[in-house]
Amino acid sequence: MLPRSWPPLRLPYLIWWALFAGCGLATNLFTYELFDDEAIAGFFVVALLLFFVYTGPDDLSVYPPPSESPYRLPWKPGIRRLCCQGNRAIVSHRNRETYAYDFAMPIGTEVCAARGGVVAVVVQSFDGNGVGWWNNEIYIRHDDKTTGRYLHLRKHGSRVRVGQRVAQGDVICESGNVGHSLGPHLHFEVVNNSQTIPITFADVPGDGIPRFLRCYTSGASVASEPAVDVGSPAAVRRGR
Repeated sequence: MLPRSWPPLRLPYLIWWALFAGCGLATNLFTYELFDDEAIAGFFVVALLLFFVYTGPDDLSVYPPPSESPYRLPWKPGIRRLCCQGNRAIVSHRNRETYAYDFAMPIGTEVCAARGGVVAVVVQSFDGNGVGWWNNEIYIRHDDKTTGRYLHLRKHGSRVRVGQRVAQGDVICESGNVGHSLGPHLHFEVVNNSQTIPITFADVPGDGIPRFLRCYTSGASVASEPAVDVGSPAAVRRGR
């Protein structure tokens, strides 16, 4: 019986494990000289080609240009972080989650709102990770009716409340390693009708799409005013 903390045995995981197993086999073949150097090199080239063909963005035309993007990377400005899983990935981010992003960060890292909106969901009572583990998450409803989702958050790590309006760059929570997670990271996605939608980030160079195993520096804007609750006197005075 597999330990609970192991990832589920579904196709993306099997492909991932097969790739590592294949690399290990190729290393052994090279070590014992069962095949020549050219054959081993050919194996790695084919493996890399398959990886790049079957992962990552497959249709750039569906992504909005970064110059028009309302999103910025969801951590404090000036900090560089690794994209440990991008769109259409191997471990997950398929089907409903195709356009999600994972960013590696230590547990307790302050997470910022990638876009302003109203906090719709706060779940922060769970701890632990593995198959079937409950997740901690925050949902922020944007003005265009889409929703930004922040997952795998630290237990009791929320800095916001349901109904609170936040601005882009506000600290909303602390990252963690809770739920269906293989290591400390932040999962971020934007959904419309429960389906992820393609987004870009204004502070990601080039086409605005973070790629697997590349590092990016946030240029998130700092909120010009403190976040307030919708319906509070301060919010009414500010026209929110």
